[in-house]
Parts: sequence; C-alpha cells; structure tokens
Amino acid sequence: MKINSSNHKSHRQVSVGMLSLGCPKTLVDSEIALGILQKSQFEIATSAADCDVAIVNTCAFIHNARQESIEKILALSQLKEKGRIQKLVVMGCLAQKYYHELESQLPLVDAFVGSGDYPKIAEIIDEVRHGKKIIEVGKPLFLYDENSPRFSLTPSHYRYVKISEGCNHKCSFCIIPQLKGLHRSRPIEDVAGEVTRHGGAGAREIILTGQDTTYYGRDFAGKFMLADLLKALDSIENINWVRLLYAYPAHLSDDILDAIRESKKVVKYIDVPLQHISDSILQSMKRAVTGASIRRLVQNIRKRVPGAAIRTTFIVGYPGETEQDFEELLDFIQEAKFDRLGVFPYSYEQDSYSGTLPHQVPEKLREERYHRAMALQQKVSLENNRRWIGKELQILIEGTAKKNRNKNIQADYVGRSYRDAPDVDGLVYVRANPEIKYQPGDIIPCRIREAFDYDLSGEALCDSNHP
Repeated sequence: MKINSSNHKSHRQVSVGMLSLGCPKTLVDSEIALGILQKSQFEIATSAADCDVAIVNTCAFIHNARQESIEKILALSQLKEKGRIQKLVVMGCLAQKYYHELESQLPLVDAFVGSGDYPKIAEIIDEVRHGKKIIEVGKPLFLYDENSPRFSLTPSHYRYVKISEGCNHKCSFCIIPQLKGLHRSRPIEDVAGEVTRHGGAGAREIILTGQDTTYYGRDFAGKFMLADLLKALDSIENINWVRLLYAYPAHLSDDILDAIRESKKVVKYIDVPLQHISDSILQSMKRAVTGASIRRLVQNIRKRVPGAAIRTTFIVGYPGETEQDFEELLDFIQEAKFDRLGVFPYSYEQDSYSGTLPHQVPEKLREERYHRAMALQQKVSLENNRRWIGKELQILIEGTAKKNRNKNIQADYVGRSYRDAPDVDGLVYVRANPEIKYQPGDIIPCRIREAFDYDLSGEALCDSNHP
C-alpha cells in the first residue's frame, strides 16, 4: 500500500514496518513501539521494506552496530526514493546519541526518535504523514511496565522481559549510560504480572534482560533484589524456563546463585560478561573486579550451582593490551572451559574513556587476536559438548529441522537445551518417532548421540506428554 493522500488515510489504512537491530533489549523496545502503534490502529506490516512507514530501531553500542544501522537506513532510503515506502523513521540509540550529525547526512529520514521517546511514536508518525520533519530526542528515562502494549517479534513460545533499564557503571569502553541513562528497575510485582501474562499467552520460556540484571532493585529498595525476583517468578504457572542474561560479575552474589540452584524453573545458565582476565586491562576498563576475583567467581558458580552452563564474553585488542595480557586471556579460556563464549575485537568509541587512551591496538592485530581466541574456544566447546554424549537433556523444540549443508545431521526437529539462549548459543538437532508430532515450545527429553563444535544431536525419548 502506498500513501497518495496521507491526509485522508485513517491509522488502520497505514502500514508500519519495523526493522529492529541490536540485542534483545532493543527488541523489547521495538515490541513496545509496535504495540503502541497497533493500539493506535496502525496496521503492522511484516517487513520494513514493504510498508507505508518504515521504522529502524537502531543500535549504537559499538562501531559495527552503528555501521549496520547506517547501512540499513541507507537501504531503506533508496526504497523511499523509488516510492516503495513513503516515510522513514529512525529511532533508538543511534538517534539518541548522533541525531545532530545524522540529520544532515540522512536527508530522507523524516523523524529521529530517541531511546526514551518510544511512547510518542504514534503521534510522531501522524506528524510525518502530514509532511513534517520531527526530531524527538529527550532524556532517556523511559521504563515500560506490565500494562505497556506489546507486539511480539519472537516466536510465541519464548519472550524477553526487560527487568531494568540503563546502567550506573562507568566501564571505560562503554557509552550505554549516555544512550540509556542511569539504572532504573521495575517493581517485582510488575515484572511478575508481565511474566504471568506471557505464560497465559503460551510462552514457555522467559528471558530476563537488562543492562545489568544483578543491579536489579538497588534503585528502589536500596539493596540488590534479583534473588527475590527470581524466587517470585519461580511460582508462576505455565512458565517452564526462566533464563537470566547480563549478570555483572561484581554483583553476582551467593544469594543469586542459591536462588538459581534452588529454583524449579530458573535454568542453570549463568551469563556473566567478564571482558578480560588481566589485572591491568580490567583496571583500565574500570570493571571493579580483578583476575583473582573472576577466578574465584567461576569456581563459586560451579560449586554453588552444579551443572551450571557459564556463558561469557571477552574483549581483545583493548588499548594497551600486550601480547602477555592476551596470552593470559588464552590461558584462562583454556583453564575455565566456558560452555559458551563470545569474543569481540575492541571497538574504538570516541566518546568513551578508552577512546582517549594511548597505545591503541592496530585493527589488524585486534582481528588476529579475535580469531586466535575463537579458534581456541571452538576446541574447548567441542570438548565440552562431547561430555554430553550418552546423557539426557530436556530440549525445548524450536521447530522442524532444515537440511544443513555444513553438517551431515539426520534430524526431524531443532531445539535448545538449558545451555542455549536463542540466537547466540548452540542448537540441538533431534531425531524423533515420525508418529509423534512436536510443536514449538514443547519440552521433551532427548538422549545425546553426537557432538559438534557448538551443537549437539540426539534422539527424542517418549514422555508422558507424548506417549
């Protein structure tokens, strides 16, 4: 549908498409914005490239994310020039931080909307439909609640729930506080209300997100309250799994680990971004931890939460990182044997403290260290996965399996274990009795038969739900 006379079109006749970039936290924001538009009677299109009004919800966390955002905006600008779309709106972190520069560089954009201005999106689109150019970038103070409308962009069997927004940390490489503001938490009863609603609508897995989920409650209660939240969510009906992301290592306390261990529904999956192990690099990063405290934390996780799958991330090529620092990191990766690990080459951020530091590591060396670290983790991951051969895992079915050219895997379904968050971790390929049909969201027992670098393969075992 094209707008030939937008002044005479009702909201119901105007299609709006969303391109959501970046992490699950941005995805939640996109769902909120679309929910507001749907409530205002706009038609939600299946694609930002096939609609009247295209919205790009951007990420600006690192250089590559900003570059991807710009490339997507330029691609949609070309569609606007061809008349495929009528209006183009850029929202989120890139708009929040850089709208001054973008306004002149991207003349085909009709509106820039900051990361705290999602509630105004329906009014803004009304304005741009009537030919106005809009810049709506205020302080990033928005925090949604359980009554906020949502339009799901994920499969119905899992939902992301943002328990807090913003961040109080001053990590040297990060500009998140500039993009999202200071930390603010949602009340326990508000989060629980949202989770209850998702469970009633068919969600089987709830994934808790925030810039620092372990800081939860500090703002409204004067103390860390994540353990209390996890206990409250453990009693909600219909939900099978609760997964926790983005735990800051300095605040991953015993009471949180104990709550995870004792919970029936919180999966034993610890996502704790460590970033490095070298004391000098950690100090420069302003991470409030040391190499020794990180090693103690990893040991403590495995002691207090037997069977815990630990996921972490590291930054290589940070300013001043010597070959000795990097070798220490490689030794730690080999020693700790993390279940899941992501490595990122350092991203130069002009407005961050680290951007002012001397001894910036050349980009070529950053990339080289990235590949060396990932090659090591690939071997560690395969070693870890082989330990599951012959064992039983509960698998959440994602859907039917597609033929994978890179693996000679015979499978009927694909799913995830408790060790796997969507999109970032491994998969489990499942062979099943053809007489038994599984649906996305079913959780079934599976015997693991094969191990690959990052994935597993096995056979479904009949259970009481699927005789």
